[in-house]
Amino acid sequence: MTRRIAVIMAAHGEAETEGFLDNYSMTRRTLDHAAEVLPIPKPLRVFVSLLSGLKNSRSFRDAGYVSPHNPITRRQAEAVRRSLSGRTIPEDPVYEVFPAFSATPPSVEEVVERTRGFDARILLSLSPVESHLTFGSFCDHLESVCTEEELAGSRVLSGFWRADDLREIYREHVFHHVPPDTAPGRPVLVLAFHGTLEADRKGDVPPFSTGLEETRSFASILGEAIAGDARNPFGEVVTAYLNHDVGGRWTQPPLESVLERLKTDGAGHAVLFPAGYFAEGNETLLRAKGLLEKSGIPRTTYIPCLNDSEAFCSFLAERAAAAARQILLPKEGGTGASVHGGGEAAQDA
Repeated sequence: MTRRIAVIMAAHGEAETEGFLDNYSMTRRTLDHAAEVLPIPKPLRVFVSLLSGLKNSRSFRDAGYVSPHNPITRRQAEAVRRSLSGRTIPEDPVYEVFPAFSATPPSVEEVVERTRGFDARILLSLSPVESHLTFGSFCDHLESVCTEEELAGSRVLSGFWRADDLREIYREHVFHHVPPDTAPGRPVLVLAFHGTLEADRKGDVPPFSTGLEETRSFASILGEAIAGDARNPFGEVVTAYLNHDVGGRWTQPPLESVLERLKTDGAGHAVLFPAGYFAEGNETLLRAKGLLEKSGIPRTTYIPCLNDSEAFCSFLAERAAAAARQILLPKEGGTGASVHGGGEAAQDA
């Protein structure tokens, strides 16, 4: 009998139009998720969402901008489906790949419900680094709605930053996009990551996993891998964070400060790569790229996210296939009794 395997590509999600309702809903759902672990009163969530919806709809309309984030996720899902087609475990399973989002339709919760009849479910958390607001919340949801039998057939995969082959994909991606006329030793490479809260307004460490140490480790390892490559044209590789201005103290240094420092130091060429994101969106295109272009540095280069590149989507497909083997062939791949999985392969937590 042919076995059906659902692969759920779980991304953050962004409004797909410049309309107020879409942008209000995206912000409101994002804040509601955050309120599960942070004390954000409901009236404040509504107020911030209204302001964000109005601001985004006006600025997006004026700029003729619509976020490409969700369409990119759908292209990633299709590329993963193609890569999985024909893989055996050992007989031929049928892989169905579903894009899903935390902040926009179709929601992760909705897609999890739609796939309850599958023989196996693999949920790929589309963030390089795991945190409670991504990986943790997906695990919590599965554990709250699934039977023990369903949990035995489920995996949530995250922590991809630990995978050597992903770092190699990143490195090749960066060198491929460096302008061919780049003078060795001259440009500065800025690796930008999603910032996170280090301490609240009282100075207390957040009582949940923020992915802070994992992000720092990823930044260090990736920076060293690029700097140590024989093709390296960069005189300096630095880390920067895209932070928010609410809740307390965020990761340092922020991208704004890094770019200002480079300008003051007389950097002639800055290359920015948003390494903390798997797909383009508002934070990478409007904020990071916008800050780079307005930095006053004489020459700037923006390297796009991995998006739906063949190498990256093949990497995701291999992780999904490894998790499927673990579930359907437990004697070879593990006990098959946990929703948790890792970036190197699907492994029991």
